[in-house]
Amino acid sequence: MPTVGTKLRHLAASESSLARQVRAALVGTLYTSPGSLAIGAIAGSVTAAAIAYVSGSLALLICSIAIHLVGTLRIATAIVYLRGEAKGSPREQLHWERIYEVGAWLYASLLGAQAFFTLTHSSETLLLLMATIMATGYSAGVAARNAGRPVIAIGQLCLGTMPMALGLFVMGTPLSITLGLCIVIFVLGMVDISLQTYEVVYSALSGKQEKSEVAARFEKMARSDMLTGLDNRLAMQMRLSELLDTIDEDGDEKLTVIWMDLDHFKSINDTLGHLAGDKVLIVTAQRVKAVLGNRGWLARFGGDEFVIMATVESVEEAHLLGAEILESISQPVSINENTVEVAASLGVAVAPDHGRQSEIMLKNADIALYHSKNDGGRSVRVFEPFMHEDFLMHRKIESGLTDALANDEFTVLFQPIIDLETGRTKSCEALLRWNHTELGDVSPAVFIPVAESAGLIGDITQWVLRKACEAAAEWPESINVSVNISPALLKRNNLPVTIIETLVNTGMVARRLELEITESVLLDKNPHTNSLLRQLQKMGLRLCLDDFGTGFSSLTYLRSWEFDTIKIDKSFIRNIGNSPTDQKIIRAVVQLARSLNVATVAEGVETEEQLDRVREAGCSRVQGYYYARPMTAAQATQRFALEEFPDPDDGKIANLG
Repeated sequence: MPTVGTKLRHLAASESSLARQVRAALVGTLYTSPGSLAIGAIAGSVTAAAIAYVSGSLALLICSIAIHLVGTLRIATAIVYLRGEAKGSPREQLHWERIYEVGAWLYASLLGAQAFFTLTHSSETLLLLMATIMATGYSAGVAARNAGRPVIAIGQLCLGTMPMALGLFVMGTPLSITLGLCIVIFVLGMVDISLQTYEVVYSALSGKQEKSEVAARFEKMARSDMLTGLDNRLAMQMRLSELLDTIDEDGDEKLTVIWMDLDHFKSINDTLGHLAGDKVLIVTAQRVKAVLGNRGWLARFGGDEFVIMATVESVEEAHLLGAEILESISQPVSINENTVEVAASLGVAVAPDHGRQSEIMLKNADIALYHSKNDGGRSVRVFEPFMHEDFLMHRKIESGLTDALANDEFTVLFQPIIDLETGRTKSCEALLRWNHTELGDVSPAVFIPVAESAGLIGDITQWVLRKACEAAAEWPESINVSVNISPALLKRNNLPVTIIETLVNTGMVARRLELEITESVLLDKNPHTNSLLRQLQKMGLRLCLDDFGTGFSSLTYLRSWEFDTIKIDKSFIRNIGNSPTDQKIIRAVVQLARSLNVATVAEGVETEEQLDRVREAGCSRVQGYYYARPMTAAQATQRFALEEFPDPDDGKIANLG
């Protein structure tokens, strides 16, 4: 069993680590029963007055007056405390505890002093009995009453009884000494009882507090995002419902919901790691909160998506707020030795203009976000009614693409690219076509961006590569096949592996496969993309710069990359017969390409006049309806059977028909 010393050491340790709520509860126990406090004060005052009056002792008279005054002050302070004058802060609680402590110790000391002076200055048996009973009873009572604050209780016990024991020792008789020793033993026993009672009270209050803290912690975890500390999806939805309830249909105050999604966030995780991505999310949250201030609330919906809620006066103000947020987060973020460019797309909906229910507001903000991303990102779009139909179409195409992949509903057509010098097919471009069960033929310009945003472009491109290589493996070895590669796909690490597996499985050689990329890929200046393109070139694959002249064309592309082919966009070919400017541009591009030993392909040649013009300009190859429309793999094979191609073994002309 633990000794009194062990319990005292535990008391000291627990006192230093008391939680604020536990200390407040324990201090509250000191003032919980003002009635018992008043009874003790009245009994002490009456007893002290009687002893002083009968004994006629000046010392006992002084003790009597002091006991009366201290008792009255203690009752008054208890009344003030219970009326709510005390504050709940730790400093206030400590202040009231100290007031009680001083009053209790002073009152106990006075009772102990009264017992000492009565024992040493009076021989009246009844007076001795009154003084000792009062001191002993009070000390025993407060030891139980104030057990919640054992330091106070033990102090009162000792101050009230030890002077009485000392007085008995001073009397010097065997009986008085024996009684004095008994009182000392009594004090030790009462100290142990007080500490034991405190243990029970402390454990009960600490257990209750711990359960309360755990419950509060779990509630906060359930409503908070662990990374950013923001409200999570659940808390956001609850807050949004509450805010919408406060919006008056005819009032001046409106509520905007802004759905924000970081652009190209996955590439940050892929290239710099998830810790870098986490820092971007944290910094983004801090920047948005700084812009919002007291105007609104920010929540993390999940991943790299955030939802902002703010009170505004108009739709225009909501758009301005979105623009302010976009400008704030578009500043670079420094991560170790890297500088990360951050951008976002924002969709804005405003209540009650765009809805009053939380589900509708979130859906409309999401639809506006979709249009923002569809515009190329880094923009703010406010919801408009027509967007809903576009969004439904987007969802229908997205779900249709998933089914088309699973059910092999796509078709690959091949359009020949003709060598003007020989008149024979030099290559074929693989063109993806899709006939939707409800929508009919859907243009690649429509469904490819949807596939990119839905993360399906990798699987679709892998399917096209396989079909293209399977077909080309049956063609003459002098005919290549070209496949368009999405910019989104070039940000993935597994593209080289996918291509190698396709070549091995189809028996196709790498030098016959040409990858067509657009200028936007090079404009991005992504180190990962540049490294991946160089890996593909080292594998022996051919590179074609597609749609040259339509974007931010730069000669540095041709200087930095060893392209095998440059495709001149059909927009220049369309007006070549009537536009001297287009003729000059094409001629300049051809001369530049020829100096770099790069082949040129004129796209969209549909008339004999266009053919003559591109031939005059020096183009080496043409592609368009004038020579051939896109055809199936079987039709392409039949076409090649009618052409003559050089035999790769002896360089002679062989008829493969």
